[in-house]
Amino acid sequence: MSVYRYLIDVNLPKYFSFFHSPEFEFVIDINAKWPDRDIWGYAQEHGLIIVTKDSDFYHRCLLDKQPAKVIHLKLGNLLLKDLHTFFHNNWDQITSHLPEARLIITTVDGLEVFPY
Repeated sequence: MSVYRYLIDVNLPKYFSFFHSPEFEFVIDINAKWPDRDIWGYAQEHGLIIVTKDSDFYHRCLLDKQPAKVIHLKLGNLLLKDLHTFFHNNWDQITSHLPEARLIITTVDGLEVFPY
């Protein structure tokens, strides 16, 4: 089991088999109408890594002096099966950078890691 816990933003599928474990929480289960600042605060308060397709978290992460960790998925509109395959093939590599990263941007072509 992962030492990290994740907050899955509303722009990602909740009923996605990859997320079916206790280390994943879902914004939609907490408050689907939360603005980004509330999601950010909740993630900071609970030590969660935000997993999102929303570029607003990218900017917030770069500007905040004590940012929540963010995995920003810049994958476009993948079919659900392709998204699942992407996670299955890349999740371990993505999360291997979490100890030194405040922000990880993923694309279909690779990763960009922003250290603290």
